[in-house]
Amino acid sequence: MRSHRCSCLLLASVISVTLVLAQEPAPPSNAKLEDQVAQLERDWLVADGKGDAARLREIIADDFVGSSFDGELLSKTDIIPIGGGRGGFAGAVPSKTNVRVFGDTGVLMGVINTPESAAKKSIRVALVCQKRAQGWQIVAAQLSQ
Repeated sequence: MRSHRCSCLLLASVISVTLVLAQEPAPPSNAKLEDQVAQLERDWLVADGKGDAARLREIIADDFVGSSFDGELLSKTDIIPIGGGRGGFAGAVPSKTNVRVFGDTGVLMGVINTPESAAKKSIRVALVCQKRAQGWQIVAAQLSQ
């Protein structure tokens, strides 16, 4: 009886180990997706700085919502420069960027350094990006000084 019990425990242990080893491997790192979200921020700054409204319409989601420095809610049409003029981020560069990706959603927190006159100006940024059929798009943004 005792050896039968030991055999059953041994068999159960072997099955448990086999099931653990047979599980799918851990998913690959999301570093590539994080890089894509970080690149989206850079693309946004370049397009805004050039006044490239066509590119901004691709980058900014139609259902975008944002918050201005004074707390006003902004839509996509509020942030795309009108008439081909340059936006407020000409020459801006991101720094201290931290990106996390959760499925098809990415959250970017960082600082944007803008050359404003002779003195640099730092803006804190939080972007929520989502991978959609047309690629990554910015769906929400919060900027603060």
